[in-house]
Amino acid sequence: MVPVDLAAWRAKASLRALPAKQAYAMALDADRARDRQSVVGYRLYWLSDVLLGTIDVPAEPSGYAVIGRHGSCDVVLDDERAVSLRHVLVRAASLDDGFPHLSVMDLHTSAGFELSDTSRQRSIAATGAVVFRIGTHSIVALPSTGKLDDALPVPVVEAGELAPHRLAPVRVKEAAAPSKGPSPSRITLLPESVDFARRRSVVPVAPTPAAPAARTEGEDYEVILEKPGRRAGVRLSAADLDHGVLIGRSEKCVDESLLALLGGTISRVHVLLIREKGCCHLYDVASLVGTFTEGSRVRCLPLSDEGTSVHLAGCGGVTLQWRAL
Repeated sequence: MVPVDLAAWRAKASLRALPAKQAYAMALDADRARDRQSVVGYRLYWLSDVLLGTIDVPAEPSGYAVIGRHGSCDVVLDDERAVSLRHVLVRAASLDDGFPHLSVMDLHTSAGFELSDTSRQRSIAATGAVVFRIGTHSIVALPSTGKLDDALPVPVVEAGELAPHRLAPVRVKEAAAPSKGPSPSRITLLPESVDFARRRSVVPVAPTPAAPAARTEGEDYEVILEKPGRRAGVRLSAADLDHGVLIGRSEKCVDESLLALLGGTISRVHVLLIREKGCCHLYDVASLVGTFTEGSRVRCLPLSDEGTSVHLAGCGGVTLQWRAL
């Protein structure tokens, strides 16, 4: 049963959780007994008082991991008091210097996640080894390249509006070879994903050659949700997509018009829309009933500026139409 005073329980959970240095040492021992990752990315270890599991997250769009309590998640943490059904999304990217870069994004939970300095965060980008905590579980993220320090490095922490790997890439002749020295540890604290419910929806009018879609300043993309008898759309800015937009039944994901469309089998957080290096992608956030395009279930899908259509929960669910304005 979930306790009434959740804040007090979280304080006790902090005392029960492994110290970050101990969790890192346990994960490092386990990692040194295994072969290193064959591709650039991160390896995640999750622990309570013992090592519970591990998963590799390659530095490619389709290689992300969802951590939560639901059985459809890639990493399942059994703790109903502090872990949401779908709690965080973890992704890796490859930087121009050959090192991997890690992103951790909260999925509109009440608690977020906790860094090794005990600060609670909603979204971060990081290089080097990273330890964060959800409830009583510690997650240790180890990069695939560079030498791992014997002790958990103290990261350089800074605030930013945008993760470095989401910036437009600088043209270079070739990426530098990864260093064999210790991996630098740096954490950028980022704004949380956009509260989609605050982007008021409207009933969109289909554009025609004679009357193309009107666009105002700050409206760069349009998302239309549709099912028989109902249709609603939302305009989004490039900045919204840079920070990430979650769509689902959560009260933070939809207003009343959209909620009427997303009932039934749609998950509380179903998909994430995000822009990186000028390209937009859709991520299925471990939804129970899935996301489909052309009859096939997809985890990650690039979104075309000319228009992309997907089905949330199959052909009997909701159609999501995407386009740039």
